[in-house]
Amino acid sequence: MKTRLRDLGIRVGEFETGPLNKITDVEGILVGHVSLISDHPTKIRTGVTVIDFSEDPYESPLSAGVFVLNGYGKSTGLIQVEELGQIETPLAMTGTFSVGQVFEGMVRHMLHIHPEIRSVNPIVLECNDGFLNDISHPSVRPEHVFKALENACEDFELGSVGAGTGMISFGYKGGIGSSSRVVEIDGIKYTVGTLVLNNYGRAKDFRFFGKSLSSPFNPKDTAGSIIMILATDIPLTSRQLKRLCRHAMLALGRIGTPGYTSSGDICLALSTGFRWKKNGKISVELIPDSNPEFNRIFSAVVDTVEESIYDSLICAEPMDGYKGKIEAFPLETITKDTP
Repeated sequence: MKTRLRDLGIRVGEFETGPLNKITDVEGILVGHVSLISDHPTKIRTGVTVIDFSEDPYESPLSAGVFVLNGYGKSTGLIQVEELGQIETPLAMTGTFSVGQVFEGMVRHMLHIHPEIRSVNPIVLECNDGFLNDISHPSVRPEHVFKALENACEDFELGSVGAGTGMISFGYKGGIGSSSRVVEIDGIKYTVGTLVLNNYGRAKDFRFFGKSLSSPFNPKDTAGSIIMILATDIPLTSRQLKRLCRHAMLALGRIGTPGYTSSGDICLALSTGFRWKKNGKISVELIPDSNPEFNRIFSAVVDTVEESIYDSLICAEPMDGYKGKIEAFPLETITKDTP
């Protein structure tokens, strides 16, 4: 089992985590990976990560919202989420030049389940893994999407796996991170969870709880990108979920970034507690925006994103790839007297 932030005696925020401290603590969510690592015919360090749902999202779309802090990215499907406020397929993440192949794989997956459909909106999110991975060599195939969906489970791996295989953050090895929080709203306990594909941050900007930990390795001082997926069972509208996405960006500043022009900083939020039927809306009691309990939700979101980023670094392993080697985050610099 990989060491995580909490194993080092460090916690973020006031709320308790779910049982796994992962996005899958939100009931009905599963995560699957396929990692591709090969040195022939070139150095491949990439993969696919999917977020699937136990209930068919096409038959019962989930309420969703999206916010883009800086749009240097090549993701698909976000404009329809912005327009309709719904998710109708599993979500997929991969490297920049593999978006097309993963999109095809998700379309084929949906047609296998629903051969009658003539329009569907796969959401494929990406970060550029071109330092460790030879992105000019096509390696990801639609079949890897099918395999990642088959691998989807609750207790999934973190670090240098799936879409996170070739990612870099603050000059250290990045990848997949996740965390969750339990929040009580009007006497009812809900869960807020986050999964990040972490490839963002210049080495000179890194702050670990305010302590500078600049990496000695700085691959062209690239700003990178980050994908944040928020999930909750709190019944929230698309507009309310977009509010959560905006607040998630505060976690990026905590760890260190001004939001560079060459960075793709994207957050997508979804609610399993507010789903739609094809013939109309499911009746649920929504939480008013004026409810002061919203402050607790915002705090939980920022905390889960921050801890997810730390875990993506702490769980990642050093990797030698296409243009050089990236070292792992130095755990020896972390002590239990960290706040």
